[in-house]
Amino acid sequence: MPSLRARAISRFLRLTTRRLWRPGLDIVSVREHAARMDTRLGRSARPVPMEPVTIAGVPATWVGAPELAGRGTLLYLHGGAWCMHLPSIYRRFVTSLSELTGLRVLLVDYRLAPEHPFPAGIDDCFAVYSWLVEQGYAERPFALAGDSAGGNLSLVTLMRARDALLPLPDCAVLLSPATDFTVSGPSVRYNAHADPMFSPVAMDLLPDVYCPGQDPHNPLLSPLFGNWNGLPPLLFHAGSTEMLLDDSVRAHDRALQAGVDAQIEVWVELPHVFHVLRWMPEAKAGARAVADFILERSVHRRATTLRPELAQPSPVDLDDTVTHPTLASVDLRSVS
Repeated sequence: MPSLRARAISRFLRLTTRRLWRPGLDIVSVREHAARMDTRLGRSARPVPMEPVTIAGVPATWVGAPELAGRGTLLYLHGGAWCMHLPSIYRRFVTSLSELTGLRVLLVDYRLAPEHPFPAGIDDCFAVYSWLVEQGYAERPFALAGDSAGGNLSLVTLMRARDALLPLPDCAVLLSPATDFTVSGPSVRYNAHADPMFSPVAMDLLPDVYCPGQDPHNPLLSPLFGNWNGLPPLLFHAGSTEMLLDDSVRAHDRALQAGVDAQIEVWVELPHVFHVLRWMPEAKAGARAVADFILERSVHRRATTLRPELAQPSPVDLDDTVTHPTLASVDLRSVS
């Protein structure tokens, strides 16, 4: 059962964001709504060192003190339907991840559609990833994370890095990633009314904005249909009432079939990427679960390799989650 605050926020999203998705919606209206949300939700951020940079021609922001880079790096690819960015919200969120993991975070400001349609965004993310590898960041604890559209970009970046024979990160976290542009997951239908943030209209609008005229089966658009072999440990988070739930569930299944160390946590009746909605207690629990996974798979695992006595895995408090170790054990409709 979600908390009272979570239920209140879901009602608020249903009355605001979900109502936004209607036939004939233009990108200007979407961005204006996003800017208002960013102002409301990103206020009163804690002061933390931030360094704007340009890497491989791509704007980005380092979050956290420079000395944290000696402990390790988290590359974060933000969500926003490939067409918008909520900088205050994401700076606040990655600040919490930096504090929980002790890693310095690089938040990438990749190019957005429709001004820069596919493949501009994936090229920017891969360019930044390649630069980090070239500069030796992968020689220390190194993780990748992204949400929604950024989760899509994270998976595409992993697959491109593997194909280019680049070192892969120690692990990756995907927060309700969009993995299937064919919109073939059953949850798109059975959660069409339950999802507090999206409606079917959103699924119709976004391909025309991000990738007009492209084949939705292309793995660079739909990593669900890509090659999952050889990817690093993966953690998926999704809400049980999301239209995009099956984008995570089926991606997790594809990873397992390829022999990848993959986990999925389905959070009961929580909205899309609830982690950034800081007023609900589940947002803190979600961020802690993400941090614990990164610490165990990256910092602690490397410590075990170098000095076993230094490894101190942190337990993950998953009281508010439903964990599904394999797709075979998941009755999707039982958690919707």
